Amino acid sequence: MGDRFAARVCLKADRQAGVLRANTAHLEPHADAKETAEALSKELLLMAEWLGLEGVEAGAKGNLARHLKAAL
Repeated sequence: MGDRFAARVCLKADRQAGVLRANTAHLEPHADAKETAEALSKELLLMAEWLGLEGVEAGAKGNLARHLKAAL
C-alpha cells in the first residue's frame, strides 16, 4: 500500500462462472492483514466489474486468504 507491495494474489477470470477468483493471496511481511484485505477487496471488486464479472471469490490458499474472504 502506498508505494510498497502489501500482497501478492493469483487471479483468474472465470467467465463461465462470472467471477474473478483470487485463488491464492499472500501478505507481505510488513503489511497489516485486515487493512490490506479491506483495500484489496475493494480493488478486486473494481477489477471484476471492469472485466464484466459479477463478483469476486477468495480461495483458501495463502496467509491472507482468510482475511480476504472475510472482507469480501
